[in-house]
Amino acid sequence: MTEERRADTAPAGARRLVAGGSMLAGAMLVANAGNYALNLFLGRVLTPAEFSDANLMVTLLFTLTSVALCLQMVAARFVARADASGYPGDSDALVRRLRRLALWSGVLAAVALAAGSPLWSDLFRTASPWPFVVLAAGVPFWLVQAVGRGTLQARLAFPALALSFVIEMITRVGLGVVLVWAGFGVIGATVALSVSFVVTCVVVSMVARASGGAVSGTIDPREVRAYAGMVSILLIGQIIANNSDILISKAVFPPADAGVYAAVALVGRAVFFLAWSVATVVFPVAVRRHAAGQDASNVLRNGMVIVTAIGLVCAVGGFFWGGPVLGVVLGPAYAGLSVPIAAYALTTTLFALGNLVASYHLSRSRTRQSWILVGAAVLQVILLLVWHRDMASLIAAQGVAMTVLLVALAVNALVSSSATRRAATAGGTP
Repeated sequence: MTEERRADTAPAGARRLVAGGSMLAGAMLVANAGNYALNLFLGRVLTPAEFSDANLMVTLLFTLTSVALCLQMVAARFVARADASGYPGDSDALVRRLRRLALWSGVLAAVALAAGSPLWSDLFRTASPWPFVVLAAGVPFWLVQAVGRGTLQARLAFPALALSFVIEMITRVGLGVVLVWAGFGVIGATVALSVSFVVTCVVVSMVARASGGAVSGTIDPREVRAYAGMVSILLIGQIIANNSDILISKAVFPPADAGVYAAVALVGRAVFFLAWSVATVVFPVAVRRHAAGQDASNVLRNGMVIVTAIGLVCAVGGFFWGGPVLGVVLGPAYAGLSVPIAAYALTTTLFALGNLVASYHLSRSRTRQSWILVGAAVLQVILLLVWHRDMASLIAAQGVAMTVLLVALAVNALVSSSATRRAATAGGTP
């Protein structure tokens, strides 16, 4: 392609990317709004202890997200690279292998969750072990659809990807409200969660069809496994940081207090899920630019600006309206939570920025940033175990850990930049 054609097509490609990314962000905003509406409904209808049990099911699902997102990011990277190289047939073969892996991994996880349900129920002090069994039924579908979403992400098929999130939300909210209103409580909410995975899996499988095309056979399974290991580093840290506070609060707080904390975390986590739409766009774009030998650092910078803006808007909104809104929706026990909600949102913003930086560097197979994130997540767990006397302590512990994360990433970036400049200077010296 000539320079003139590149100049002509670049603005069009950028406009398409912005439009698709905006559509995806909007769909994830709608999906999260629906999911939050469902959780607010559950908080209103269920007792705090029951709400805590229902929220635990979602948190346990998030612990399995490490596997789902690993499959999604692996699919996104190698499908994007194969398609950009002109061999979409390679990506089709890879997707088939990943779907089989997802299915078997889901079955194993489901067996562990269902067979161990009495143990999990005792450990987390839930009223019944049956929600664990119901959740287990949906896990295989959850993992299989992750591969399809990774394929759509790689091909920048953001409208179809956006549709999958909206359909998942509509199924979960509609069925959840009906079943809980009918008196099925936590079991009904968990059934809605699992059924939404089945429906989404069917939809994604229909829209993420094989593209066909030339095959080179150059995707080495060993390279795929190695990259999956790299992704797992980030995702393990992500899961620990995202869920350790909920699990610890569930284990150490009285059920009613754990339910109140779950409500704060529910609102505060909106930052991460909205920021994830930014990371979803940044990752495949960075892969494609690196594959073409282009610089992608501006993509990261723009992404960080957007994530920071999202976090600040959520924190300010939580500070002024979080408590009053929860007080109206959930009841007087939740009315004084504005400050904790704002603090949680700021803490989550720090984590979302660190996660974006680490996922960006994974597009170039760099794992140092992911290891830094894992270290910060472990630090968070240690602080939570030592410092958990009340809600404020849990939030403060996370704030300290996430501040350390960003400082460590900044120092690493400065050291790497300095080393690069020294190497360039040495290379240019006669």
